[in-house]
Amino acid sequence: MSVASPVLLEILKRLRAQREASGLSQSALEEEMILGPGWIERFESGNSLPSLDMLLWIVNKVGATPERFFAGLVGDGSPGAVERFIHAVPHGKHLDIRFRYGDFDATYRLEQAQLDDFERVVKTLRDGLAVLATRIPDAEAVKTQAVAKTFLTAMEVWPHANPSDIWWFVVYRAYCDPFNHPATFARLDLSQSWKRTGGWALEEIVVQFYAPFLAKHGIRLFIAPREEKKRLLEQLRIRERLEADKVDVLLTGDHRGEAQCFGVVHVKASFAERRTDDIPLSKALVDAGYVSPLWTMDCKSTPAANPDNRGELGDTKDATSDSRSAKRKDIEEDGYFSACFSYNRNTKATPADQPAKAKVIVCNFQSPDDAFSQFIIQSWKRRRR
Repeated sequence: MSVASPVLLEILKRLRAQREASGLSQSALEEEMILGPGWIERFESGNSLPSLDMLLWIVNKVGATPERFFAGLVGDGSPGAVERFIHAVPHGKHLDIRFRYGDFDATYRLEQAQLDDFERVVKTLRDGLAVLATRIPDAEAVKTQAVAKTFLTAMEVWPHANPSDIWWFVVYRAYCDPFNHPATFARLDLSQSWKRTGGWALEEIVVQFYAPFLAKHGIRLFIAPREEKKRLLEQLRIRERLEADKVDVLLTGDHRGEAQCFGVVHVKASFAERRTDDIPLSKALVDAGYVSPLWTMDCKSTPAANPDNRGELGDTKDATSDSRSAKRKDIEEDGYFSACFSYNRNTKATPADQPAKAKVIVCNFQSPDDAFSQFIIQSWKRRRR
């Protein structure tokens, strides 16, 4: 693990030098301070950072005074470069986004990005969450809107970036940084909070990005209250009982002045809960002739120094072998969804010449007039006939 901040690097360098000058070994200092074996090595190498009182205690034990030990330490004054849960370090024309990931200090390189852009994105999240300090009753809605706005701002700033990477390596990590939240939430389990907020925010992102464009074609893409979901689902001629709570985003079209429901968009960051939550509903819709696409960031990576957001859909079928994942076969072979739209550049799209009940299609956020919106428009046109 490496510590990126020059100030922290200098502190750790001084800590080791002062200890060695005092004649104390690491193990001797641990015994004197009643620390388990290995802690001083972790502090000096940066694998763990001591708390402020622990640091001052060590400084005293190795015979230094705080005034002398900390003399001349000055940061560069940039908020984005300060060591936090997530921070950024310039690397030529690029940015190294650094964050904690399992046992690693991970680095994700964001190409063609500047520190000012990173600070703008993080500040968007901070400003959106700041109003929670007033303890307003609709806190979940505030967090949802803050995350959605942050992601859409990031895609404006970095239109060339992989949307799934921005969602998984930047927005999620920034949300889990407690310093981006009001101090009253210092003890909140942010990774648990994200599970609800992140899911709702993704639905907002889909609606905010695509709804204005689809409205021009007489289509409404929206998130409905539970009672409205139930009412619209009852319009569909489906024998199976459709649970309104399983519906993410609804689709209606203007037919002779009336709103006619013609499908549901299933919005997921990954495939983790898709089998139990979405397939039964989607299969019922598809079998009845309604549109039921899966919209996903297809996020999947494992802790590493340089994590790879490879996604979950795996390889495609070729002329000599078929090593597709069960998740991909759910779409291409079984047609449990009308189509799958992935916003992860690493997802492999279904080959154009491959017969499939439904296809995997890769999109981005460069324009709302894309494969996803055209699929919805064509689905509505077919439904009207």
